Amino acid sequence: MLQVSLICIGKTNENYVKEGIEKYLKLLSKHCKIELIELSDVKNGNKLPPEKLKEAEAEVLKPFFKNKSLNIFLDENGIQQNSVSFANYLEKRTLINSKIQFFIGGSFGFHAQIKSEGELISISSMTFNHQVIRVIILEQLFRAFAILRNTGYHH
Repeated sequence: MLQVSLICIGKTNENYVKEGIEKYLKLLSKHCKIELIELSDVKNGNKLPPEKLKEAEAEVLKPFFKNKSLNIFLDENGIQQNSVSFANYLEKRTLINSKIQFFIGGSFGFHAQIKSEGELISISSMTFNHQVIRVIILEQLFRAFAILRNTGYHH
């Protein structure tokens, strides 16, 4: 069974976000083994300049690159897709990868040194709160499985 991880910098503290996450984790568990990993914010990160903060967050994320998985970074400069093309993208990736990791960085994004560790996709040209994007990507993952299995959820 496909194993999917969503690895995020920072904890979820909004109840409405937690509820959305729980809903889609439950729905996704029928299609894949899914886990949410929330990493602590960098200590005193709010006192660091953006580039130093991204560098510190990169160090926190690096241990997750050691396993043999496809790493997908949610990044504003990544490839933008609609839901159907995202489903097809996932289908192609799962033919050669049994483990996929999605990364949500901090408020300034990812440091350049780690972007080469995987592929970059963009959810939208709009900017979203880093907690809300967790629900959005989980919903899009569920939608992708529904599209691929033609369950009718997509329309």
